[in-house]
Amino acid sequence: MVDGVSTDSTMVAIHARGELVDRLVSEPDSGIYNAMNKAVGLARGRYILFINGDDVLLPDGFENVMKVLALGHDDIICSTTLVGDFAAPVETLVAKPWRLPFFNSIPHPSSFVRRELLMRSPFREDLRIASDYDFFLRAFMAGYSFRVLPVITALHHRGGASGDVQRSLEELDTVRRQWLGWRYPLVNVVAAVYRQLKRSIVGRST
Repeated sequence: MVDGVSTDSTMVAIHARGELVDRLVSEPDSGIYNAMNKAVGLARGRYILFINGDDVLLPDGFENVMKVLALGHDDIICSTTLVGDFAAPVETLVAKPWRLPFFNSIPHPSSFVRRELLMRSPFREDLRIASDYDFFLRAFMAGYSFRVLPVITALHHRGGASGDVQRSLEELDTVRRQWLGWRYPLVNVVAAVYRQLKRSIVGRST
């Protein structure tokens, strides 16, 4: 576990469940993705799953995920993340790799990534919010394999750094502009049409 010298109750919670933590590093860092890159260097497993302090693991789907992880055939294995309250989630995030050029469509709290891939392509630390999207988009465009499993393994609560909507949109646009090249204008048009159609459909149903 990597902690950026938290001043809230994080360390108390960690020490209360010390048997679940193999290694703890608590030191200043330059941001979330700096801490995540540190964690990759410390990890020893074949796959890595990143869980932030306010995310929750849901055990029901893990048996299916573990069977696929044991095979080791895929670079990135994605399950589903619920948002909000488990009993009445406000959103269900199902991974859709094919949509990555258009949207941030991979929920990282339920995405298991091959460690060697993260070692070769670490998270960009110049981004504050969208570096996980940058990583998944690069992996998709480079032809790495994604597998999507129809099980739920994580619960996520909105907020934190990703709650800065304006900065998030700016960083997502920066990533798309950089990696899509000549495709960028076309992708923007398609995404805008999709959003308009979605708003229209939602408007008719209310």
